Amino acid sequence: MILGLVLSILPGFATARRIDTDGDAIRHFMLAPALGLLILLGISGIAFFFGLTVENLTILFILVNIIAFCAIRTELLPIHEPKIIQRTPWFWIFTLIAIYIALTPLSYYSPMGVDWIGFTFLADSFASNASFSIAEPSSGYWIYPPAFPVLAAWLGGEIYLSVFILGVLCFASLLLAIAAIGEKMGHEHWVILAMLLAPALFAKNLDSGFPTVASQLGLVVILLMANEKLRWGPIALTSLAVLVIHPTGFVYLITFVFAKLAVEKSDRITLAEKIQMQILVISIILLTIISATQFDGDAIFAEYGWQGGSPMILYSGLLLPLGVWAAWSMKSNMQARVFIAWAILNWLVTLIHLFDGITGFAIFSMLSYVMYSMSMHAFHIPLAILVGMRLSKIENGIASDGGRAIMIAALLISGVAHSALSELSEHTELQVISEGDITLISILDDLPENSIIYTENDHWGHLFSVPDGIGVTAIPTLGILKQEHSIQNAATTAIIYDNIERLNELGITHAFASPKGMMMHYLSASIHWKKIWESQASTLYSLQDDNLISEFIPVDGDNMRIDPWAKLRSLDPFSIGDKKHFISEGVHNFAVDENDAYMVCIMLEFVGDVNAEVNDEEYSGSGWHNICSVAGSGGFEISFISDREYWINPLGASGRGDALIDTTGIRIHWIETIYLA
Repeated sequence: MILGLVLSILPGFATARRIDTDGDAIRHFMLAPALGLLILLGISGIAFFFGLTVENLTILFILVNIIAFCAIRTELLPIHEPKIIQRTPWFWIFTLIAIYIALTPLSYYSPMGVDWIGFTFLADSFASNASFSIAEPSSGYWIYPPAFPVLAAWLGGEIYLSVFILGVLCFASLLLAIAAIGEKMGHEHWVILAMLLAPALFAKNLDSGFPTVASQLGLVVILLMANEKLRWGPIALTSLAVLVIHPTGFVYLITFVFAKLAVEKSDRITLAEKIQMQILVISIILLTIISATQFDGDAIFAEYGWQGGSPMILYSGLLLPLGVWAAWSMKSNMQARVFIAWAILNWLVTLIHLFDGITGFAIFSMLSYVMYSMSMHAFHIPLAILVGMRLSKIENGIASDGGRAIMIAALLISGVAHSALSELSEHTELQVISEGDITLISILDDLPENSIIYTENDHWGHLFSVPDGIGVTAIPTLGILKQEHSIQNAATTAIIYDNIERLNELGITHAFASPKGMMMHYLSASIHWKKIWESQASTLYSLQDDNLISEFIPVDGDNMRIDPWAKLRSLDPFSIGDKKHFISEGVHNFAVDENDAYMVCIMLEFVGDVNAEVNDEEYSGSGWHNICSVAGSGGFEISFISDREYWINPLGASGRGDALIDTTGIRIHWIETIYLA
């Protein structure tokens, strides 16, 4: 998998030498991963539209490497005069800190957020069918920029891990390139230092918005021309590559071009360049019109509110006040005015979200969907360059009081950020797909051929990398979903009303349930569903009688806290409620009415690296545990072995949680009593 990405280095290095003619080998190597990944992504996206397969991509990537090698050989011979650029230790210190923080999520061994599930489905579909078609029992297709999922499919291995690793490496490569760009502009370590002052892009990548972040790779090309005349050939090729990754990067590329042209008012454009510009503009207009037809009748969409308001303030962190100061103090500087105009143009795009709900403007509706989370990725790079530019002009630099203060702030923020990110590796309960889900997915090969598995159509209810001959009912919504046929709603209704005849008509043979959802309650309350596999509370049922009936009882206590997944549920058949009892230390006893019961179970969610005994049996680690015993054992006793620890809970910032500074502990979801029918 990683070996496959090595094929990006040589094309990236050759491209860096072409674009950055005044750079040395070190800077070219710093730019190589970003430019190389941009090339591989661009080829992957274009190959998709030509109907090429994974095998064809391999040939194309090898061919690109041969061309790159020949290009480098041609440049080096007959005479090559190497350049040497002196860099301060602080440049390497802050660059390495940024890369280290960007790579930290790899320690989770599974991505955070939910978007990656959709990318995994697309990559799976391309690997199997060379298209984004939906597998049976549903039918239809997705419309989505193809580059990222196609390249992930080409990498092979476990597809969800390929998606995860590719996303993380794209972000790390982007940061490395930004450090090189800052150094090229003459701002030494200050630009990459400034990147560490805001959580924006870090948060977007942590939330698995991988294509959005990867589309920023195109900005590397345009920023290398920041102090030079724009070259329209590279801009056109970069635009094409970015468009097949994600349109957000294309929007920022265009706003930068407009900002630079408006500020510099260059009239030195040749006839050939005018023709290239006109072709680019016409292509943009045609593509926009074609794409907008898919949003005809849709309202303007602002899921997270106005992105130029409080979300921008939150995700820009210290960069925003420092950026305002930098912009004001350098308003007469021509180079600074380009980036000031760029940031303002990006902010003006956010105004689209103020018209949430308005219909009749397909182009604006499309733009609102594309830019729905732009507060996380529209301002980070422009503000960081502005701040880096201003800090590089401080008299005495790092020896000044202001320089030292900013550097200390950056180091402190980096330390806290890394500590918080590292802590998340011990909180697998935050991940939408649990280790139990992964375990059950890995053994689906053992099911009979032509089995159809009912899955919940929620964040946690999807099975990916399903073997051939096995169908699933739920399809993730990603991009534009054109679903022509689905049995999901009919199957859900049949399960809720225990309509076995209807389930047989639909061909449903199994059901997968996560403890995060509520379909588990309907399935266990029916005598017609039998548990066949269970792993860390995730359960696979078979449509066959087991003569067992379950009832679910909420657990009340003196520390009732909101369940982070509560807002995403629409069903609650046993009135469990949105708040759950949370315990973090000591010994706790829970009585159970065991009259006529066959078994009793308690559903626990370990929050953090918790070690505890339940009825004298030890359990450890984070995640879910469904602990059962034969009726008559006297309820459940939970005794903590580990001490309570504090941690930074990102759900407290997102609104899904009730505490930013949280503690480890156990969330008690319900008690289940099982009776013989």
